Parts: sequence; structure tokens; C-alpha cells
Amino acid sequence: MLRTRQFSLVKSPALSRASSSSTIISIPKADIYSFGATRDRPIFTDVEWTVRDKESWAIVGTGSGEKNLLFQTLLGHFRISPYPPGALFPFLKTQDPTSAITTVSFTHRPRSSTNTDFYDYSARYGAVHEEDKITLRQSLYTSLGIANDPFSKDTTPEEHRMSEEDKRLLHDLAESMGLSPFMDLPIIALSNGQTRRARILKAVLRKPKVELLILDEPLTGLDIQTRPKLLSLLHELHASASPRILLGLRTHDDIPTWITNVALVGGRRVISGTRDEYLQGKLADSKYKLFGTGFEPLSTKVTEKKTGEVIVDMKNVRLEYSGRKVLKDINWQIRQGERWHLQGENGSGKTSLLAIMIGDHPQSYTQSPNCYTSSAEGNSNPSERHLKLFSNQRRSIPTPHLQSGSMIGVVSPEIFDAFPRRPGMLVWDVVGTGFDGGYVPRGSKGVGIGLGEGKRYGIGKIREFVEGGEEERWRIQRMWEVLTSLGPGAWVSHPDVKTARAKAEEFSKRPFVSLSVGEQRMVLLMRALVARPRLLLLDEVWSGMDEGMLRAARSYLRGDGTLEGTGVDDEQAVVLITHWEQEVPWRKDDGLKTFRLVNGEGREVL
Repeated sequence: MLRTRQFSLVKSPALSRASSSSTIISIPKADIYSFGATRDRPIFTDVEWTVRDKESWAIVGTGSGEKNLLFQTLLGHFRISPYPPGALFPFLKTQDPTSAITTVSFTHRPRSSTNTDFYDYSARYGAVHEEDKITLRQSLYTSLGIANDPFSKDTTPEEHRMSEEDKRLLHDLAESMGLSPFMDLPIIALSNGQTRRARILKAVLRKPKVELLILDEPLTGLDIQTRPKLLSLLHELHASASPRILLGLRTHDDIPTWITNVALVGGRRVISGTRDEYLQGKLADSKYKLFGTGFEPLSTKVTEKKTGEVIVDMKNVRLEYSGRKVLKDINWQIRQGERWHLQGENGSGKTSLLAIMIGDHPQSYTQSPNCYTSSAEGNSNPSERHLKLFSNQRRSIPTPHLQSGSMIGVVSPEIFDAFPRRPGMLVWDVVGTGFDGGYVPRGSKGVGIGLGEGKRYGIGKIREFVEGGEEERWRIQRMWEVLTSLGPGAWVSHPDVKTARAKAEEFSKRPFVSLSVGEQRMVLLMRALVARPRLLLLDEVWSGMDEGMLRAARSYLRGDGTLEGTGVDDEQAVVLITHWEQEVPWRKDDGLKTFRLVNGEGREVL
């Protein structure tokens, strides 16, 4: 949890020089293009945007990746025509923008490696690669430019190379961000919320000093208690220009009270105004209708949900490391047809609990009557402890079988980060891996080659897989159902089947690596859904999606009328992890249930 703490931010001489101009960003009137693009294909048109000192700006995006395109423009990745007559960043004077301006996106966790192949994200729960042993403290030394060089004879400890100013700033910021207890943990072991705070800390400490810090969706994945404290810290950093901050938000995010101005990005337009004008809806006129929440009111129709057999049965499930208890005697049953909202603060154990369910965590094998660790009281009863999945003891199901499409479908930040971005992998290939649960397309049609391992455990109808056979035909049909119902043709306000199918065919041929963050997340949701798994686990599934994607995905998860086929049905159970109540697609009237983790202890909230 973040701590409320006052700390001093001392400006460097360079920062003082950078502050001499009252104009931070200046785009008088221009179109923005990709380098080499013709004048009839602009990314943005008629952009007029000026950011002045003492103003506090939020950039709100409505379209797929358009907010990020504006940020990339500021980083020099696109061409501004005509170029601002003075400078794009007048306040920098003679400083190099490439070192003075940086962006931190919270739509995914970056890897230290540029490898486009899959990496083993489950390493955070067990043995890790050497490069993944870097602690938070060591990574911060790198940002400060004082990390030990393994080839140098100088063995002076890093902390002895720090100035008193940097020592004080590091200590105060780490305390304020609630990161002090985790400084000597490997970065890979941090929770998603802790990782977000650590990335902000690294950017603020970076040498040479950052003058303008672009934070894209920093609130995504943060619990309710953490958000206002982080925003207060960001306000203090911005007010002291240490560094100045541009805040990227989604349309349904609340605008912080300290924000004075908003730039609304969508439909190839950037429309700017005051915070009050944005909240009153004055930044979008009838010609350029840009904004909406993406979270329309749920239908008032009450749907009676049928629940079936127990597919997850936890009895006194525990998880601990060297005596530190992460999960304490969790008791939870999930039945077919149920819809669950899994809640808990950052670091409460939500991701670890899901990792036990899907077999990523090695201690998932110890949750059985004959494999257990004693409680602190020393009176653990093995007969009262188990983890059963689909009526089988967890340890009796090999993990690759468990993660095959017909058993469990998963969307999570870890899978998003780990999924390979090979240049030749198309959208069709990625979605098709959902049938076998792997990360490489298989089969001549790209829809896998196995029966679906769940059928070995009595799940689903057994169909022999042969080329051109019934199983392959069903898989191809399912591919088009999810691509049509969740693809670009479904992201518009009033979709129609013919147009949506045509757009799905085009979309299926696009390279996965070329998609925006929101589009990639939607494709990975399709991958999790395509095999109709009996259990669907969705962790921060909405991150990076625009409002059209949100509408399509929520409608599919509710089982509303879809463009092709049907959405999630009563034979499937769904567990959703989110800190935002409005992101949950179901209501209590729909049978929604809530399970909450607090300090490793869990209970159903009635």
C-alpha cells in the first residue's frame, strides 16, 4: 500500500534551464503522418495543441491505439507537417528531446530481452533465469547510472556511489510508493500493481533526468486504495516539474481533480479543452462524436443462470514461501455456469491463486491429501486439504492437458507479455493456438491437431481429429464465430453480419505483431474463448481496449446476441479479476458472485 509522505524534490541545473519557457508543447496547426506516407493518408488532421507550464494535462483515447499514436508523435516517430515554426518542445531549449522525454506504458510489462519468442512467465513462481534474478534495487541502480560493471575492477558498492540527494530521493520515493519492503526482491516476483509503481520510480530516478514523463494508463490494474495515493504523488511530482507529467487515460477513467486540461484523441482528431469542458461533453460536437465510456448500462433483463457440477473445488488451499504465507486455507467452489468477480488489493494473492488453478505454480501439486505443509499450529490434517479440478485431483492432470482449450482458457498480463511476437504469425494463427493451448500454430488449417486434452477427463464430446473431419470443421466454424463477433466489424455502434464477416477475413490475415495493444488483447481473448473452455479466467482483460472493443467483449461474455454463434454459455464458468466495479459484465441479478482476498485469506462476499 502506498504511504502518504512529504518529500523534497530538488531540481537539477538542467531542469532549471528547461523551465525557462512557459510553453511545453507547441503544435500550432498541423497534420501528422507516418514517415513516407502520402498527404492523403494522415494519422491525425488539423491538430492544434499547446501545453503551457503550470497546466496539468490528461490525454484521453477513444480509438484503437490512437492515444499511443499521439504519444509516439511526441517521441519523434511520426512526421508533423508543417513542423512547429519554433520547436515542438520550446521549454527544452537546446536539450535533446530523445533523452529528456520518455514514455511508460502500463498496458503491458516490458521484457529486458528483445526476443520475439515465448518466455516462461511461470518462472516467477520457481527457478528463474539469471537475467530474471535482478532485484528492484539493482534495477534502480541501473536507472541512476551507478550499477556495477561486471567487467570492471571497481568493486565499490553502488550505494557508495550515490549522491546524498539521490539517496534521499530514492528512499523517499520508495517509501511513498510502498516499495521499500520489496527493494531486494527480483523484479519478476513483484505483483502487477507493484511493477507499475516500480516503473514510475525508475523513470523519475533516471539519469539524465527526465523533463517530460508520459504515463499511459498508470491506474490500470491498481486497487481502489492505491489509486488516489498514486495520483497525489504524481500531482506532487508534476507540480515541482520533477518531472512534468502527461497522463494517458481511458474514456471511462475518472479525471483526477488536479488535471486542468484534457486532450481527447479519436477519429484522427485531437480536440483539447479544459477539464470542465471535457466533463460537460463540450469537446465532441455532432461532426466529431468521439467519446463514450464503453461501459454502457447493463440490460435490465434478468437472466436465470443454470449452475451445474463443481469444476473447481478448493479445500484449505495454502501457498507459502520460506514461512511467508501468501494464501491461507482458501475454501472456494466454482460450478459450471457461475460468474465470479475475484477481488483483492495489489499483492493480495489473486494472480497466485489463478496460477494454482491453471497449474503454473509448482505448489499446485502440493494441494492434495498426501502432499501438504503443516500449519503454524502444527496440526494440519491432510484429509481436510485438496484441490480438485473437473472432479480430478490437481496432481493427476498434467499441466499441458489442464491448459488445453477445452478445459481452461486464460487471459492475463503474464500471457500478454509472454506471447511470441514472431513477424510471420497472423491473427488466425494466434486464435487457433487456443484449441491446443500452445503458443505455436499447429495443423494444416492452423486450428491444432489434438483431440482437446479435456476429453480425457470426461469433458466435452469426443470427436476424432482428422483433416476434413467433424472436429476440424467445428474448429474452423468456431474461429469465424469469434473473429466475426469480436473482430473489428463488431467494434462499431451498429454492426451487421455481412460487414463484420468481411472485416474478420481481413483481420485474420494481419500480422499479430502489427496490431495495437488493444487489438492484441482482443485477439488473446478470442484465443481463450475459441475452444469453449469449461473454465474461463480473465485477469485485467480490458487493459488497452477501446470502447468499441469493450462493448463487443462484454456482450459476448454476457451471452447476449452475437453476430455469429453464441457467446459464453451456461456450461462455462467465468472468473474475472478487476479493481473496477463498472468493468464487470454481469450484475447480482445475473447470478454474479464475489470472492475477496484480504492478506491471503479468502471468502465469498454475500
